[in-house]
Amino acid sequence: MSIRYRLTEVKDNISSKPKKGYYAQVVTKGTIDTQTLCKHISSCCALSTADMTAAIIALSQQLTEFLLDGYNVNIEGIGTFSLSAESKVVEKKTDIRAQSVKVKNINFRSAVSLKKAMTKSKFIREQYK
Repeated sequence: MSIRYRLTEVKDNISSKPKKGYYAQVVTKGTIDTQTLCKHISSCCALSTADMTAAIIALSQQLTEFLLDGYNVNIEGIGTFSLSAESKVVEKKTDIRAQSVKVKNINFRSAVSLKKAMTKSKFIREQYK
């Protein structure tokens, strides 16, 4: 398996002498949906596609519940999900109330084992059209 990439031009418009260069950008083959993922997983274990679908739906629901309850969620071999918050900047601590704090993002930190597995990846440059 190889990961495709393309070269994308980047311009430095901030410097007095603008620089031009390129960086590698991953080209995706698409997105795997839950049903496809479940079919593939069920083909290599004793669980049926329906069992896998139910498990993933339950995982999604429980992940939501635990994050809403203030927990980080670590899925072994995959990584940890956590929330970050945002609010306006104020001068005094008493000026921030719970109603003015919002979820900024759902963060994901990959498991060391998953990240380590990605170091074995091979890249192939996409042909230009």
